[in-house]
Amino acid sequence: MEHYFELPLRYREEDRILKGRLVTFAYSYKFFIVIDGKELVFERDDEHNFRVVATESHHENTIDQELLAHIIEALERRAA
Repeated sequence: MEHYFELPLRYREEDRILKGRLVTFAYSYKFFIVIDGKELVFERDDEHNFRVVATESHHENTIDQELLAHIIEALERRAA
């Protein structure tokens, strides 16, 4: 099942709204977030912290790590 949403985020004095979707599976879920035209997957690891899983060619290496940290914080608030 998929649910589409917008993720408001303030990053480096700029308000951004990222497009996303929540995909649920039997016992888990993943967030798919579009960042600068690239879709990244955020999922929980074994310690229940969010991690980034690239969908193609490891895009997370080309995206600012500070921005990824802000997105994870926003997802933590959303998933709480």
